[in-house]
Amino acid sequence: KYVGEVPSDFRVWTRRPELLYREHAGRTGPPRKFPRLKVKNNPPVEVRRIARYSPLFRRDDWQTYHIKDGRKGPMVWKAKRLCVWLRNENGLPTQPHHLVVAYNVLEPETVKYFQSNAPQNTPVETLLLVAFSRWMIERMFEDGKGELGLDHFEVHKYQSIRRHLILSCVSYLFPALTVCQLRTTTASLVGVWTRGGRCTQTLAQMISQTLVRTQRRNVAAECSHR
Repeated sequence: KYVGEVPSDFRVWTRRPELLYREHAGRTGPPRKFPRLKVKNNPPVEVRRIARYSPLFRRDDWQTYHIKDGRKGPMVWKAKRLCVWLRNENGLPTQPHHLVVAYNVLEPETVKYFQSNAPQNTPVETLLLVAFSRWMIERMFEDGKGELGLDHFEVHKYQSIRRHLILSCVSYLFPALTVCQLRTTTASLVGVWTRGGRCTQTLAQMISQTLVRTQRRNVAAECSHR
């Protein structure tokens, strides 16, 4: 299941086209592939024209959605959803898809179009949250390169690159740990990972208890210094 942004000239059907499953009686000529579209079907339409002219799309009112709180404040968009059908590699209609048209409340000229194959009962809020969640991935790489040295590997062997990536990923999973605590955790886990094994519950509890004791000691020391 996915939600993907599409360009404004992306073409879909607003009604499922009818199919022809066998040849008409009395037709001559080379055999044709079936099923195929009937000749009298309406062609697929660009999504920007659907948003502007389609009676089905204009039937519902725009709804306001508070998607999330971003760096520049709350992200508020108005959106509509319509059930559409896409064209597969054989030119035939696919299963029903969502077409979501949204524009920014503060910048009405910024219009985005999304399509999704999620179940039909999926809320629009969920579709919009997934559609606008790409920044979380970009933030992860930004933090990894800027704070954790993800792009500082100056090695040539696969094993060295693998060790560097493991250290960077573990560092991102434990943002509240100090370098000493991270080294304690990594030293206990890397040996298991490189041998193809998994961390057992006993080992995880032992590491957790060690980190908790260290963190409590650090908190007490910080309070004492203050």
